[in-house]
Amino acid sequence: MRGGCGHGPGGRAADPHHEQRQRQVHLRRERVSGSVPDIPKVYDPREAEERWYGEWERSGAFEAEVRPERKPYTIVMPPPNVTGALHMGHALNMTIQDTLIRRARMKGYEALWLPGVDHASIAVQNVVERKLVREEGKSRWDLGREEFVERCREFAEESRSQILGQLKRLGASVDWRRLRYTMDERYVDAVLTTFIELYDAGLVYRGNRITNWCPRDRSAISDLEVNYEEHRGKLYGIRYPFADGKGPGPDGKSYAEVFSTRPETMLGDVALVVHPEDERYGDLVGRRVTVPFVEREIGIYADEHVDPGFGTGVLKVTPAHDPNDFEIAGRIGLEPVNILNPDGTINENGGPFADMSREEARRAVVERLEERGLLGEVRDYTFRVGTCDRCGTVIEPWLTEQWWVSMKPLAEPAIEALKSGKIKVYPDTWRQETIRWLENIHDWNISRQLWWGHRIPVWYGPGGEVVAAREAPGEGFEQDPDILDTWFSSGLWPFATLGWPEETEDLRYFYPTQLLSTAREIMYLWVARMIMLGLRFRGEVPFEKVNVHSIVLAEDGTKMSKSKGNVINPLDLFDRYGTDAVRFGLLHQSSTQDFAYSYERAEMGRSFITKLWNIMRFILSYEGPGEDEGAEPSCADRWILAEFNRVAREYDELLEECEFSEAARLIYGFAWHEFADWYVEIAKVAPTPRTPGILRAVFSGVLRLLHPMMPFATEEMNDRLGGDGLLVRQEFPAYDPALEDEEAVEIMSRTRNAVRAVRSFRSEANAGGELEGRIAGGAAVERAVFESLSGVRLSERPAGAATATLNAGDVVVELALPEDLVRSETRRLEKEISRLEGEVARSQKKLANEKFVERAPAGVVAAEREKLASNAGLLEKLRSRLGEYR
Repeated sequence: MRGGCGHGPGGRAADPHHEQRQRQVHLRRERVSGSVPDIPKVYDPREAEERWYGEWERSGAFEAEVRPERKPYTIVMPPPNVTGALHMGHALNMTIQDTLIRRARMKGYEALWLPGVDHASIAVQNVVERKLVREEGKSRWDLGREEFVERCREFAEESRSQILGQLKRLGASVDWRRLRYTMDERYVDAVLTTFIELYDAGLVYRGNRITNWCPRDRSAISDLEVNYEEHRGKLYGIRYPFADGKGPGPDGKSYAEVFSTRPETMLGDVALVVHPEDERYGDLVGRRVTVPFVEREIGIYADEHVDPGFGTGVLKVTPAHDPNDFEIAGRIGLEPVNILNPDGTINENGGPFADMSREEARRAVVERLEERGLLGEVRDYTFRVGTCDRCGTVIEPWLTEQWWVSMKPLAEPAIEALKSGKIKVYPDTWRQETIRWLENIHDWNISRQLWWGHRIPVWYGPGGEVVAAREAPGEGFEQDPDILDTWFSSGLWPFATLGWPEETEDLRYFYPTQLLSTAREIMYLWVARMIMLGLRFRGEVPFEKVNVHSIVLAEDGTKMSKSKGNVINPLDLFDRYGTDAVRFGLLHQSSTQDFAYSYERAEMGRSFITKLWNIMRFILSYEGPGEDEGAEPSCADRWILAEFNRVAREYDELLEECEFSEAARLIYGFAWHEFADWYVEIAKVAPTPRTPGILRAVFSGVLRLLHPMMPFATEEMNDRLGGDGLLVRQEFPAYDPALEDEEAVEIMSRTRNAVRAVRSFRSEANAGGELEGRIAGGAAVERAVFESLSGVRLSERPAGAATATLNAGDVVVELALPEDLVRSETRRLEKEISRLEGEVARSQKKLANEKFVERAPAGVVAAEREKLASNAGLLEKLRSRLGEYR
C-alpha cells in the first residue's frame, strides 16, 4: 500500500513539532557535509581505468560462449588497419559499440564483441617501402617479392599491438580470445574459397576497364583511397586541323577547337564528339581531323554525353584515360589508345613525348602547340584533382586489365533485404541511399598490383590453361602476380571471423550478427558488399541493424587532417579528462549530423563524474532515520522511483534505436537534476524510514544505466558502495509497470514548481529567513518537502503586513510578508518599475518613428519590437505585484 501524498490547498494546522524537525534538519545537514573516511574527494581516472580493465580481463567478464539457452548478441568490430592509431572516429565508433555490447551483456544476452585487425595492403606496403628507402636505400624490387612480403608480415605483427592496446585504453569490452586477423591461415582460406567459388560461378572475370591508377604504387586503388581536392590550373584550347581536304568548317576555321585540363592526353585521342542537337556543329559530324604530333586521323561524332555549354561544346575522346570517354568510345565502336606506362611516364604511343613524365609532357605539348599555331585560348580554371590517400601522387584514370566481380547478380538479393526491412539502417536515409547505389552498381575491380596481401588464386598453365585453385594444379603453372583488394577480404568479415567456410558452432550460434556500426564513407565499399557476400555464402543477412555514425570534425568544423595540423588525439583527451568523460562527451554530441568536436563536452563529462562521485560520498556518509523497508514511502520516495523507472524505459528504448545523444542527455538530466538537485536534497531535510534504501537503490540503478557509456567510473563507484560483484555483469535496470505513479509525479511536479517560485521570489526580493504562507487554489503539494526546501511554514491563515501571490503553473503560493520586507520590496519594485517605464517609452518612441522602421535593418526593428514586448510584459507583472503590497 502506498503512503499518503500532499495536503490540501490551505495546508494543515500548524505543526507542533515544526521547530524540533527544523533543528534535526540543520544537524543532519552538518553531518552529511562532513568528510567521508578512506574515500578520496576526487575520482582518479588513470588509476581506476588501469585497475578495472585488468580485473575485467582476469574475471573473463567479456568472454562469450555458445550457450543455446541464451539468446546471442553479436557485434563484429570493423577491423582497424594493422598500422593504425586510435583517432576520433575510432573513439566514437568504438564507444558506440562498447555501449551496446555492455548493455546487451547486462540484459542477459550472450554478448560477443569480436575484435580484429585488417592487413591493410596499400598502407603497410607504403610504410615498409618508405622504411626500406630511408634505412637501406633499397626498393621492393631490390628485395624481391618473397623477402619484401616477409618484411611486411614482420612489420604488421609488430605494429598491430599499438591499436589493440589503445582499444583497451578506451575500455573496449571485446573477447580477446577471439581476436581475428585477415592474414590468419583460417581467414586466408575463407578469402581463397570465396574467390574460387565466384570464379567457378562465372561472377569473377578478367577484363579491361578504367581504374584509379597510382603511378607511384603502380597499382589500381579503390575509390576510398582517392582524395579529391580543388586545384587551380589551366584550361587549354587545342586545335585539331581538318584532315579531309574539304575546306574550313561552318565558322570559317580550318580546325575544330577543344578545351582540356590535360592537354598531354590528346596523344591518346580517338575521336571528337559534339551534342547531336548542337546546331553550331551539325555540319561537322562525319568529318575527320588530325591529332597533332602523332598525326592520327580521327572522326567527329555525335553523342548525348557532351555538354554544349562547356568550352567550345566539342569534346575530345581519350578512352584509355577517362571513364566517360571509355563509355563513349564503346558506344561508337572505337579502340582505345594507351599513352602511359605503369609509372605514369608517356609510352611509345606518345610519339615525340615518349619517356617524359606527365608533367613534362604537358609543358612540352603546350609549347609545341603554340609553335604550330594550334594553341587556342588558355584560361585559369579550378577543377577537382584526385590524389592517392597514402602517397599523395596524382591519380591517373587508366585503362588496365584487372580482375572484376560481376555485381548485379549479387546486388539483387541485397536490394530485396534492404527494401523488405530485414536490415534496419539508422538513419534510414542511408538505407535508401544504399538501395540506390546497389540499383546502379558497376562491376568491382578486385585486383591490385601490390605484393602485400592475399595473392589471387589463379594459375596460368604452359598450354594456356587458366585455373582458379589454392595451389598450383600441376607442373609449369605460374600464379597471377596480383593481390586482392583489401575490401574483398573484409567483405567476408561477419562470417569468416566465426569460422566459415567451416560450419562451426560459433558460426551457427553467433551469426547473423545483431549490429554493425560504421562511418558513412564505407557504406558502399564495405557495408553493401558484406550484405551481398553474406547473402551469397550464408543465405542470411550479416547483421540486423546498421548504425551510421556522424563524423567528428575539428573545432573549426573542418575535416581533421595531419596536413592542416588540426587532428585531435583521443589518447591526449583520455589523459586530460579521463576516458569516461571523453566517451560520454562524444555520445552526448553524436547525432545523424557531423559535428565539430567540443572540449566543453569532455569537461561536462568530467563534471558529471564529479557530481556522481559526490553523491556516492553523500550516500556513504548518510545518517538518516533508521531504515525500515516496511514503512510507507513518502510522495517524494514514490516520485523518484517512478521517475527512475520511466527514465530506465526511455533510455533503453533510445539505445535500442541508436539515439545515443538523446540517451546521454536523458540520463544526465535525471541523475543531475531530478536525483541530485531534488531527491538528494530532500533526503537531507525531509527523510523517511525508506529514504536510505531508496537513495542507494536509485543511485545503484543510475550506475547500471550509465555503465555501458562510462564503464570505469561506474565500476569504481559500485565497488566503493559495496555492490554485489562486478558491475559489468550486473543486471541492466528493467522497466516495471508497477512503479508507475502518476499521482506522486503530479504532486511532486507541483511541489518543485512551488519551491522554485519561492526561491525565485527570495532571490529577487533579497528575502531571507523563514516565511509563512499557504498553498492556494486547491492544488496539493508534499508539505514536508515544500516547507524544508522553500523555508516557508504552511499555515491556514498566515499573518503578515502584505501578501505576495506566486503563480507556479497549476499551484499558487501566497506568502505572508513581514513589514520590513514589504518596505524593502516596495522600494525595489518602484525603482524597477520606473526603469522599465523609461525603457518602454524609449522603445515606443523609436518604433513610432517611420524613418527608423523603414530604414533600419529588419533584424534591428524586430529586436526592438521584441524588447518592447518583453519589457511591457514584465512591467505589467511588477505593477500587479506592487499593487498587492499597497
